[in-house]
Amino acid sequence: MLIVNASPRTMGKTTDTAWFGHALQEHGYDVEGFDADHSQQFRAWSLAGKFTFPVHLNASSRFHEEVELPEGKISLADCGHSENHPAVTDSLFKVADLVILHMSPTRADWLRVEKPVADTPFGDIVKRSSVFRPDGKPPTTWVLLNRCSPNSPRDKGMTKYYAERMERAKWNVFDTVIPNVGQYAHSMNFPITGAKDSHFGDLVVEMKEKGLLP
Repeated sequence: MLIVNASPRTMGKTTDTAWFGHALQEHGYDVEGFDADHSQQFRAWSLAGKFTFPVHLNASSRFHEEVELPEGKISLADCGHSENHPAVTDSLFKVADLVILHMSPTRADWLRVEKPVADTPFGDIVKRSSVFRPDGKPPTTWVLLNRCSPNSPRDKGMTKYYAERMERAKWNVFDTVIPNVGQYAHSMNFPITGAKDSHFGDLVVEMKEKGLLP
């Protein structure tokens, strides 16, 4: 299974990918990572933080041809920004089983997703991959709201506002939200422990309940 973490721009997806990968592993899944972002932060973090699952480099427009995805594992890709590297995004979406769109509940992020000034709306990028996929359908896509105010959970404030706004635009939105707290914001290049008991562990549970994970 290939899960692609994506966003138009910097929206916390590398941090989310690292924590999510550890939460999956602590829940008993066999995990491997792919750094498909030219920044290579996911791979560098895996080495500095001594991750217990491998992270491979492949920020390529030929990802769908070059990478052989093993059966029985969850492959987790940190995708390059769709604004800057659309060819990489297109390649990953050709073979993704699930796309997770990472965004903050802010007008800036909403505009980047829905009404970018000079780029393709993210929803159109997802849809256009359908012609290259065996079933002729775009990959299942869910929105993960992150960098949320700790005082604004899913049912309050701007988190609620943008969750409902995305749902009205026909997006699937996770109930789990990721708050903007130091535990995540300052974890880059450090080891990750206790992910199962974090918000990312809650995300794994929600995904299992929704039938998004084996």
